[in-house]
Amino acid sequence: MLITRETEYAIRALRSLSAGSKKTLAQICEDEVVPQQFGYKILKKLSKAGYVYIKRGKEGGYIISDAFKDRTLYDLTSVMDNSTDISPCVMPGYVCEMHKCGGSPCTVNVKLSALQQMLDTELKKIRLKELFEEQRKRAK
Repeated sequence: MLITRETEYAIRALRSLSAGSKKTLAQICEDEVVPQQFGYKILKKLSKAGYVYIKRGKEGGYIISDAFKDRTLYDLTSVMDNSTDISPCVMPGYVCEMHKCGGSPCTVNVKLSALQQMLDTELKKIRLKELFEEQRKRAK
């Protein structure tokens, strides 16, 4: 798993909303240079996952949810990409076509699995709220 463009746009949208004010799709996309066609799709996913609320109507817009403060970069990546795996090789139940190791994992799988574990651990340490708070402090 690399940070996909969709996840990057989701991070940007959440950063725009992280100060707590309600914003329209157009405002979020303009603030964070997110194409509107992607912005709508991304914010819909974020809403379904409980990261943002959608307020409909003339005075509508998007608002960050209270649950946001407990979410990590790992959580967001899982929501946006449905997987955090760096390679199919490390996915549970994956059967390698090139598997010539007599039933035991090959050295590539062992190394990729170790890398996957390190990456997951680090992504789980990064709380989105803290990430955006640090940025606001630097901007002052």
